[in-house]
Amino acid sequence: MPQAAGQLERYHARRDFRVTAEPRGEAGRQAGKAPVFVVQKHDASRLHWDFRLEHDGVLWSWAVPKGPSLDPADKRLAVHVEDHPLDYAGFAGTIPEGQYGAGTVERWDFGTWSGPPDPAAALRKGELKFTLKGRRLKGAFVLVRLKPRGREKAENWLLIKERDGRERQGADAAALERAVRVSQPGRAARAKGDPAPARKPRVATRATKPKPQPDADQPPAPGARRGRMPRAPRPQLAQLVEELPEESGWLNEVKFDGYRLLLRIEGGQVQAVTRGEQDWTARLPALARKLAELQSGDALLDAELVALRPDGVSSFAQLQRALSEKRDDSLYLYVFDLLHWRGWDLRGCALADRKALLRVALRFNDTVRFSDHVEGQAGAMRRQACAMGLEGIIAKRADAPYREGRGADWRKLKCGHREELVVLGWTDPKGTRSSLGALQMGFWDEAGTLHYAGGVGTGFDAAELRRLRKRLDRIPAGPPRDLHYADEPPERGIHWVQPELVAELQFAGWTGAGRIRQAVYLGLREDKRGRDVVREAPGTEKPRRRMRSLAVPRILRIARDGIAETRERAVKPLGEPVLSHPGRELWPGITKADLAQYWRDVAPHALPELAGRPLAVLRCPEGIGGEHFFQKHAMRGQPRALRAGKHGGAPYLVLDDVNGLIACAQLSAIELHAWGAREDDPDHPDRLVFDLDPGEGVAFDAVVKAAKEVRARLKAMGLESFCRTSGGKGLHVVVPIARGPGWDAVRDFCRSFAEALSAEAPDRYLSKVSKAARRGRILVDWLRNGKGATAVASFCPRARPGAGVATPLRWAEVKHGLDPQQFTLHSIRDRLRRQRRDPWGDWRDMAQELPPPPTPKKRLIR
Repeated sequence: MPQAAGQLERYHARRDFRVTAEPRGEAGRQAGKAPVFVVQKHDASRLHWDFRLEHDGVLWSWAVPKGPSLDPADKRLAVHVEDHPLDYAGFAGTIPEGQYGAGTVERWDFGTWSGPPDPAAALRKGELKFTLKGRRLKGAFVLVRLKPRGREKAENWLLIKERDGRERQGADAAALERAVRVSQPGRAARAKGDPAPARKPRVATRATKPKPQPDADQPPAPGARRGRMPRAPRPQLAQLVEELPEESGWLNEVKFDGYRLLLRIEGGQVQAVTRGEQDWTARLPALARKLAELQSGDALLDAELVALRPDGVSSFAQLQRALSEKRDDSLYLYVFDLLHWRGWDLRGCALADRKALLRVALRFNDTVRFSDHVEGQAGAMRRQACAMGLEGIIAKRADAPYREGRGADWRKLKCGHREELVVLGWTDPKGTRSSLGALQMGFWDEAGTLHYAGGVGTGFDAAELRRLRKRLDRIPAGPPRDLHYADEPPERGIHWVQPELVAELQFAGWTGAGRIRQAVYLGLREDKRGRDVVREAPGTEKPRRRMRSLAVPRILRIARDGIAETRERAVKPLGEPVLSHPGRELWPGITKADLAQYWRDVAPHALPELAGRPLAVLRCPEGIGGEHFFQKHAMRGQPRALRAGKHGGAPYLVLDDVNGLIACAQLSAIELHAWGAREDDPDHPDRLVFDLDPGEGVAFDAVVKAAKEVRARLKAMGLESFCRTSGGKGLHVVVPIARGPGWDAVRDFCRSFAEALSAEAPDRYLSKVSKAARRGRILVDWLRNGKGATAVASFCPRARPGAGVATPLRWAEVKHGLDPQQFTLHSIRDRLRRQRRDPWGDWRDMAQELPPPPTPKKRLIR
């Protein structure tokens, strides 16, 4: 059809059809058929996926570098390219060298699609919503055009899965490829614009995929030997190193923060044994049931038992709490090795073969999960793992057999200072604390000498202090004989105990006297004995070579959907900023080093609201008692992890990752105040903030009541809202909106809303910043919603006595008796460890349309 031919000029001009087998595509679509879509995996100079939608006789086309996903968190870049002919929907094959797009093309998914009545108009507007009915891609999607930046020639869009009940966390292109295999029909299967193959494709899902069945003569993997399951196997252990090998031949896995278990499944019975040879089967009844559902037959598995924080990162403290409360149904098991299977001993097989067999031999479920890996790229993987708060990385030689004990075939690298130390005693509590003040720690060296390592007095809650004191009172002892220490003797007044209990600690480092600095208690290790605590010294083996450049792997997808990526932006390999004067106090008793560690701990929660968003920071070089000043401009010598920009005459700073947060700590920047828009589109805000600021004489219960009233009024207008403490004496009500209205429209809406509230209840609210009129009333501050205006971001501390933190709340928590002073730099991490989910849920995915500004009603409240 002529119209289609005109739309294909760029397509034809780029190809020599005497050389390439790609179709010229002169024919249009047969009438009466549903429009088709196709996704083609294209291994050209760079691997990408071509996403195509039929419209008006051609295929609209986008190149998607990372491939489509069923996870709404995966906002995939999609580069708009030239239209393709309909015949291209059936193309699969090799484009010859020298031709445009040289490489192999396979059909990755296909089916039909439906959209708005006028898709072309929606496309011109920059937002096309549609529904796919394919083999891999199903449900509602949206294509959103990005605003061009600089001299970009390409038209960039985002391809996003919408929430419709068919979304799947972690279902990116790689996961979909493993789950569903789509047949490749070839060109002959395509008839007159219809992409359907001549024969119905075979679709294999994980649920129906046949499992390998070993027989008596054919081993399931090279090197497998017939034999009985070992009675008392010992786990293979990793050597601690300072650098990991970068070359190929190494499989890099997430180092989970949990308990190592060897799991025997035999005759339908499950047994779980710890690394210290303790039988934990009775402690894990729910997990035993889940393991029995794997339908694996007899198997010996190597795995890690973990608890997951709301952001999906494993938490040892949360694991301890779940075990003590006998809640193993809230735990997860990541299986990373298969040692024996259905009469075959696999320990002599290469690791790569064992993992390949493990992937298909077990029917994994939402609780028992396959622990995936990345080959090579250890440095890039480490950078992102550490930035996201993971414990570290384990590199394993792909061709090595399973060898019990510690060796160089497995190498571990930790992100921070984490140690298991033995409890030597405790000191008395001081002030308001009860039960005990601090634990006194130690370790053995390889020669058998017991060393004193100092104390740990933070990281406990009241219940844990009581539990520890009961256990310590049962094992009193005299001072250890021949206890070794450097220049400083142990603290006075220690109540010594038998060195039986093992605790895991996180700390800033070791002092010259061999003591731990700024230690935080994480929990007792019940799988280890005190005598097993021999301090590890990192090995010095270096990698053979370094790769020149590394693509940052999506490490938070490695553990399947158990670890959730908190942001799309990749962590930049700048290296962590160095803290000068780390001991300088910012609050009484809280130093720059403490603030930096806080940011490391909460970065996965804080970055989604801070990364890539214009900021102003409040700097306190002399602490909260000294001079304060706001900074928006770049300053000479500031860390590279903190960038500067300007838009429409309004300057700002930007951070991208945890290094940017630590850079703020280095600058003594205590408060981080964010714009209501992102850096990629600073003219269009994506949230509103109403700051409820009580005047003198207003009780906090009145602020709580005001927040609820603001929520109700917004809900009546069709807007969902969320509440957080401001870190001070007020509350913020935050409203996510779809980017579209400019600053003037947003400012007018917020001003009208505040003025309407003030007009209807002038004895309770005011909308103008007037100190004289503030007494006894609450200021509904709408001025946070203008271009260049800012509001303190969630999880940011305040430069005030008490070190309060702006904290997201569930609406159920916004009630009579709420005390905002309970959310501080000291308490927020424990709150995050206890949380099972984000209090604000999926608020970042909301795209609420801004309604017309409200008009004041008659006064209702007197």
